[in-house]
Amino acid sequence: AGGDSPLQTNDHRDLLDIIDKLRSQGISRFVDLPQIIVCGDQSSGKSSVLEAISGMSFPTKDNLCTQFATELILRRNPSVGVEVHINPGPDRSDEEKKRLCAFLHVLDDFNIASVIEEAKHAIGINRNDKVFSTDILRVEISGPSQPHLNMVDLPGLFLAGNKDQTKEDLKTVESLVLLYMKEPRSIILAVVSAKSDFALQQVTRHARAL
Repeated sequence: AGGDSPLQTNDHRDLLDIIDKLRSQGISRFVDLPQIIVCGDQSSGKSSVLEAISGMSFPTKDNLCTQFATELILRRNPSVGVEVHINPGPDRSDEEKKRLCAFLHVLDDFNIASVIEEAKHAIGINRNDKVFSTDILRVEISGPSQPHLNMVDLPGLFLAGNKDQTKEDLKTVESLVLLYMKEPRSIILAVVSAKSDFALQQVTRHARAL
């Protein structure tokens, strides 16, 4: 308790800050940067795991809380603060990229549920039948009890389409999750539900196949 652990040193923090700057500039599309990716099937409990690590509450409305990749940048700092940005996906037009890059919210507490809803609206979720997106929500969290971690929360995998999620959505989510899982510097934090057979869950099947 008296000093920094090996994972909380100043050198480690400085290295992660450099990685953050590179990732925010889109370098991760060309160079593999180290990160922990949180993935699992829908309703597997990913939000509870993230809340336990970050201390932040994530909305779970309609079991579709994760509809785009969310980068969590956790940093230890004497003061509590949260900054929320949107990094546009590669399929966006120049005009859309400019609009999404202008999205910025600065908070002095961990209550980001309303901000996430605003981000969904800006991204276009649930408009024009859009359920999932390749855009990235970037949430920078600082506080005295935060660890120095970079994490990516990914949409939950699912087996079949329904009235809310099409077969095309299934392919979009699977492609996005596999893209992150296949990156050499990704550490896979697979969240599995105790309510389902371990061997039958999508995330374990994909992890074994890598």
